[in-house]
Amino acid sequence: MRTITVAPLLLLLIAGTAGCKKYSGEKAAQQRQEWLKSLDDSISSLSARKEADSQRLEELRSLIADRLAAFTQVDNPREVEPYYILSRFRGSYPLSSTGIAARIMRNEQPELIAALKGARFNAVRAVSASRTATSATVPADQALNFTSGGLTTVAFTGAEADSICMLIGESKDAPLTLEYLQNGSVAGKITLSPEQKAWVADTWSLCAANREAHSLEKRQLSDSRKIEILKVKLQE
Repeated sequence: MRTITVAPLLLLLIAGTAGCKKYSGEKAAQQRQEWLKSLDDSISSLSARKEADSQRLEELRSLIADRLAAFTQVDNPREVEPYYILSRFRGSYPLSSTGIAARIMRNEQPELIAALKGARFNAVRAVSASRTATSATVPADQALNFTSGGLTTVAFTGAEADSICMLIGESKDAPLTLEYLQNGSVAGKITLSPEQKAWVADTWSLCAANREAHSLEKRQLSDSRKIEILKVKLQE
């Protein structure tokens, strides 16, 4: 895909200050023409990026709508807030044995939930043939890290949890081990089943598409403002 280069707006505005000076002579006129061309080129580049972003947004919105149809919103009175979960795995959550689950919180962020029977843990590590991804440590607080009936359940969010979700998503067709860590030491481990990997991967896929859409929407707004400013400069 062709990369569109956009001149930094600040540099253009600095150049615009020079463009407001009284020009005299052939060199000054040439400098102004070059400055005007740089503004026009930047408008063209920004407009092209906006068009490409619009096309990608259309694809993402269609993709998100299709994938969201596979999820169910759950409003459990025992939970602080409602969440979305893949409908085909709704009956498997909350976890009742060693395993892994994923859901989407109200803030549209993914949450990775791991459970281990017979031992406590406060972090997890996904291990593939060539890569690893480790979560942040979540201290036992009876909220995000709690033990009941010999089963310890820990919920993970944030960049580290995202990295595990991404690794699982990229390893759907390859062996992957989940290690349960207690203060850095391995307290247990399992080889994730295809169903467990699909649960996490499909949940992450929707979140990733949604994030990309939000990012493009913000960039489109920013580009629109930049284009308007540049157009005003062209008329000066």
